[in-house]
Amino acid sequence: MKENLIYHKEINMKNMLSFTVPTMIRMIFISMYSIVDGIVVSNFVGSLGLSAINIVYPVLNVCMALAFMLSAGSNAIIGKKLGEGKVHEANSFMSLTVIVNVAAIIVLTGLFLMWDKQIYMMLGADKQLLPYCIEYGRVIVMGGPIWVMQVLFQSYLVTADRPGMGLWLSVGAGVTNIVLDLLFVGVFDMGLAGAAVASVAGMVVGGLVPLTVFFNKKSLLHFEKPVWRGKEFLKALGNGSSEMVSNLASAITTTLFNLQMMALVGEKGVAAISAILYLQFIFIAVFFGFVSGISPVVSYNYGAENRENIKKTFRISMKIVTIFSVAMFALAEIFNELLVWIFASKDPALSELMVYGFRIIAISILFSGLNIFASGFFTALNNGKISALISMLRTFVLEAGALVLLPEIFGIDGVWWALPVAEIMAAAVAVAMIVRYRKTYGY
Repeated sequence: MKENLIYHKEINMKNMLSFTVPTMIRMIFISMYSIVDGIVVSNFVGSLGLSAINIVYPVLNVCMALAFMLSAGSNAIIGKKLGEGKVHEANSFMSLTVIVNVAAIIVLTGLFLMWDKQIYMMLGADKQLLPYCIEYGRVIVMGGPIWVMQVLFQSYLVTADRPGMGLWLSVGAGVTNIVLDLLFVGVFDMGLAGAAVASVAGMVVGGLVPLTVFFNKKSLLHFEKPVWRGKEFLKALGNGSSEMVSNLASAITTTLFNLQMMALVGEKGVAAISAILYLQFIFIAVFFGFVSGISPVVSYNYGAENRENIKKTFRISMKIVTIFSVAMFALAEIFNELLVWIFASKDPALSELMVYGFRIIAISILFSGLNIFASGFFTALNNGKISALISMLRTFVLEAGALVLLPEIFGIDGVWWALPVAEIMAAAVAVAMIVRYRKTYGY
């Protein structure tokens, strides 16, 4: 293995940032796919189109749940094998994961397309919104196999010590999406179908170009003959279960947000929460990017049984997460009105609703970073149970529970406070788990 790889460099703030900043920027651009759709659609199609995108979004979460689970879970195993010097086994397992995941998403995509009308009505659409949901959903869901490859390959590029390429591909994909969104929706008036086509085109850049790396036998990670390893594949599913939980929970909580806002405010309420959730995800995307960048290093040192490096990685990571948490919260509060204006410049009533709601929801950013890092850190240590516990409590249990209970007591304010309350309670659990397993892993 080459001696200039990140795995052989000293663990310090400079080296960690040089390795993780590209993945943080990459995640911001990835998060822009749906966000740019929302901004363009909101301004050129209207709040009905924005509401429709948010109703379709849970379907995308379900489609991507398996991809994120196998991406994180298999990467932990691949990184560990590289640390153990088992390079051929790492490549074989990567190849197996890609084949299984793409095959599974093709089946899942077919099922969604067969029953899309019934699904969207269950997710909060009414007869007025349903045509918009179908127009956007049928195109975006058919891009599922390409989106899966993008998720997998972006993760594997980091493990292959190619985070820079992952960054530039994400930038290229984001720019492609933005330009085509403005062209198809703003100029050619293609509506929601145009926005969906633009997103899929961006996915092609991020999902197919990396094939040039993984078909190259000189790359640290490359395709080799897949060998079925049942126990390891099940372990990958377990390792990445927290990421699956996060995506499935996002589907459920987005639906709950939509249902509550539709009941309390109507279609404008759904449009408002749609835009706010897009904005919130931009700010927490840096934490997902950081975890994606640092996880291969943690897994590698876990496989190499280098507890000192794990300790250094953990301590520096906590400093970075704390700094970014405060910075992201401050930016969200300072630029609140400007960010809202991007979505609702033509609708004063929608803008007023969003400004008030985003100021409250932004509080959750202070705690999201710790929760995302803790879950990803345990995944990298091949402890899928604790990772899944943190993720499940944070989303399935606490956030969904808050969304059901708080609006009954506080009305629309209960909707806004559901996310901050859930993140604060989850942070307490994350800290408890970090303390509990400190001696086990030596951090």
